[in-house]
Amino acid sequence: MRYGGNTPCVEVRAHDGDIVILDAGSGIRALGAHLVSTAHEGPLHLFLTHRHSDHVLGLAHFAPLFTDGQRISVCCGDGEATSLQAFTTSILTPPMFPYVDGVSTRLDISEWDDREAHRAGGMAVHRHVARHPGEAAVFRLDDEQGPLIGYAPDNELSYCRDTDAVIAWRQDLARFLHRVPILVHDATYEDSEVSRYIGWGHSSNIEAARFALECEARTLVLFHHHPDRDDDAVERMLDDCRTFVEREGGSLRLLAAWEGLSLAAD
Repeated sequence: MRYGGNTPCVEVRAHDGDIVILDAGSGIRALGAHLVSTAHEGPLHLFLTHRHSDHVLGLAHFAPLFTDGQRISVCCGDGEATSLQAFTTSILTPPMFPYVDGVSTRLDISEWDDREAHRAGGMAVHRHVARHPGEAAVFRLDDEQGPLIGYAPDNELSYCRDTDAVIAWRQDLARFLHRVPILVHDATYEDSEVSRYIGWGHSSNIEAARFALECEARTLVLFHHHPDRDDDAVERMLDDCRTFVEREGGSLRLLAAWEGLSLAAD
């Protein structure tokens, strides 16, 4: 009741007002209603970390899709070879959704270009490969003033299986996210649980805190709460992170994501 139950969707607004949307889980419905009610004008940029259902199931219920003249660019950071155009069309047409004239034509689909960051108005969206089934992405968004946010909703940090390859990948990811003002990171499991879910593509709360200290983030937002976790359990996980950071002598602002949370990257 306090933290909410929708699946992932994060809105990022640049200093100049440009909007980037990260993932299209069920949370995108409320965002769409807000954008329509406030008469938002201008293009919208949607970046999907991957195509698992909890990250795309809200797209057909995104109100701006039904607004004449609205343009929405869509790009996906996973490693799937299947056309993103075909995948997106399948979500917005029968049998998944009734046919609505004009909806799919408001989307500008682009495949990811590995050679450079994607531009989204005044922001640049950079991608790093996550450890998650289906080759999901970790995103870092920058504007002209520098990094704004790191976003890793589905990412297995794997501190409990420190092979050379995993250590090298994690060190590279820490460089990619070095000193990001806000890090939104997967914290699906409690630390006592995570060893039972090796290979599932998710991290524990303590792993997320440890990694945030390593990349010198200023704020860590625990994200992707387990759907069976209640509010009190999320609070306990947050308290455990605070204890860990204090024991490590670190300086890190800690939050657990709740629906409607708004943060500034300054």
